[in-house]
Amino acid sequence: MTGLEEPVNVLSMTQKLRANVYIDGFNLYMGALSKTSYKWLDLERWAKTLMPSYEVGRVVYCTARLIPDARDVNIHVRQDMYLRAIKTLPTVQIYEGKFTVQDIRMWRRPEIGCQCCDHLTPVCKCCGGNTIPVIKREEKGSDVQLAIQLINDGYKQDYDVALVVSNDSDIQPAVDLVRRELGRKVIVADPRNNKHPSLLGDERRRVRPQTLGNNQLPATLLDLNGNTITKPISWA
Repeated sequence: MTGLEEPVNVLSMTQKLRANVYIDGFNLYMGALSKTSYKWLDLERWAKTLMPSYEVGRVVYCTARLIPDARDVNIHVRQDMYLRAIKTLPTVQIYEGKFTVQDIRMWRRPEIGCQCCDHLTPVCKCCGGNTIPVIKREEKGSDVQLAIQLINDGYKQDYDVALVVSNDSDIQPAVDLVRRELGRKVIVADPRNNKHPSLLGDERRRVRPQTLGNNQLPATLLDLNGNTITKPISWA
């Protein structure tokens, strides 16, 4: 020992790698939350539970504003309550696409009979053609927003590892670019826990019901303006 060696920086040796979490809101809701009582999910706490070995810096939540219809006239009210609630979480940032409702005609699947009793089912004149009128409800832009934020943050070197919560194969090119061109690790959490997921990364995380249940927001909290936000009764 000469006494001239640089002192060891203990903090740098123990510092956690940085992680950002990118959530496809509709994919998460339909895949893991819609039929449960865990919809009032604390995204910040849940993200940290999924990435315990990392320092979670940013939680990106991509969604679109729902449009009510006759089947559920208050669907947008419940969503708004939840969006207000997660806006109180310091690391969560919301990016919105668009939700559209269209009256269109689509190709019909021919009704050749009943599968139970093999009975032929007659059709009326208006339903006997090749197309039928439908109301098409479609969310657009959430996957694009997620891909943009994932790539942009990667170029800015904002994370060492990214966790993508989705099973949307449309995001695959963005994931591949981040891994190949930017040298960033991408972990994928498929909300449905499919054995053969459509979206692939370097690793996988399971979306476990118990973990969702253990990371819920308080039933009542205050928004950024001091107004009360209450968990929807139907979500209990």
